Amino acid sequence: MVISQEQLGQELQNAMARQDITAKELAYRLGLKSVSTISMWTRGERQVTEARLYDLCRVLDDWRFRFKVASYITGVDLLGDNEYQNNVLAQHNRVLKEESERKQVDPIYYDVISRGATDDVQVIMEHDKESFEEIQAEISEWVTGKEQVLCKQTI
Repeated sequence: MVISQEQLGQELQNAMARQDITAKELAYRLGLKSVSTISMWTRGERQVTEARLYDLCRVLDDWRFRFKVASYITGVDLLGDNEYQNNVLAQHNRVLKEESERKQVDPIYYDVISRGATDDVQVIMEHDKESFEEIQAEISEWVTGKEQVLCKQTI
């Protein structure tokens, strides 16, 4: 998995703080009998079922938490962490860089595919890697921008 149970718990705790919701209120909204379940989730002591993760996403309605849950479920890091993660301009430049790298690989990839040379696995893998990194960068830019807009609205 890309993120651990403990990291997911920390993300849950952060989402609760961003949404200004207490463990007691969250437990009530989820129909849980005990607040201790929420506490165990946030400490990473109890695994959250996939169905509960969907419920948490719905109740919290937090963009970043939704992407972290998707990363946890799929095992694919959708929000590549980097030192410029909270800077929209830096994320935009990252998107442009990833797009440029993919465009360099595109002609070679399409040449290999058009010839039916599927045995050139290295070219195919490099194209897939560059495409994934570009998508990851675009998602990170979108989430970072969304978080900054939401933060400005609450100030």
